[in-house]
Amino acid sequence: MTTFAPHRDTVESFVDAMHGGADKDALFGILAEDVVLYSPLGDEPTTGRDAVLEAIRGVGAAADLTYKEVLSGETHHAAYFRLRIEDTVVDGMDYILLDAGGNIAEVTIFWRPLPSGVALQRNLADALGMQPWELHTEAE
Repeated sequence: MTTFAPHRDTVESFVDAMHGGADKDALFGILAEDVVLYSPLGDEPTTGRDAVLEAIRGVGAAADLTYKEVLSGETHHAAYFRLRIEDTVVDGMDYILLDAGGNIAEVTIFWRPLPSGVALQRNLADALGMQPWELHTEAE
């Protein structure tokens, strides 16, 4: 018999909050104080509830975000989504680790395809205070 990670309801609440425009109060209640966010937008993780809230809300406010499915395994949960900003679309996965109390302790975000991910980062760079990325190919 398969055993699933506890607190799937926390992940479902996260998805609902993101569908609601990254609702700050709802997200604050389910993120651990020392939550860590590993994002495809930068090299370093974002740490702490306030910083992660700001990052999540920045993307959530600028994007059309639709979660398609929540997946549960033995130790982690994941949420599959489609994210669109203007004409750029990525498919992605939030890989979520919960703490013993059921709060989100860690989120790792994966996006594909790479060219769309780069275009998406360039669309968000100013809002997030980052340098826009350049995608270089061998032909250049």
